[in-house]
Amino acid sequence: MNNNVSRVQNLTGSKSAGTYRRFFIIRSQAGFTMIELIAVMVIMTILASSTIGSYSGFNRSLRLFEEVRDMSRKIQYARDYCIARNESFWLKVDDSAIPSTYSLFHNNSSTALVLPDENSNTFELPGYADITSTNIVAGGLEFDALGEPQVTANASIVFESGTHTIVVVTPTG
Repeated sequence: MNNNVSRVQNLTGSKSAGTYRRFFIIRSQAGFTMIELIAVMVIMTILASSTIGSYSGFNRSLRLFEEVRDMSRKIQYARDYCIARNESFWLKVDDSAIPSTYSLFHNNSSTALVLPDENSNTFELPGYADITSTNIVAGGLEFDALGEPQVTANASIVFESGTHTIVVVTPTG
């Protein structure tokens, strides 16, 4: 009898009737079970959904910050522009409009001040950058030819119920 056949018979305890049996050695392979994979996917889904929610709030806050900074820069640019021309200018804020707007005027508070690279003297804020309160009077906040605000107390523009504020500080003597 063939040497291989007898070896098969000895391992299985039965006779193979002339056929060769192959034995596969079951090896333990490194890997994950289906339950482990599903559990990880569920955890990742929960983490991703909470992260996306936080990101949208962060993105909204960042856009609001950019609008406030843009308004502040335009006011500073108008001040510098009028100082160079020895003119006074006015900032008028309409917080009752939807959406909120602000306008720049010069000389006699009725002449529109259109800054270079701008199309208009009135700037409309997006809906997420709503001005909730201001202590600037309806006639506007006047800046003299030296760029100093002509008010007795600090003027403020408050966005989104106090999340951001632009404060125009009165000159000190």
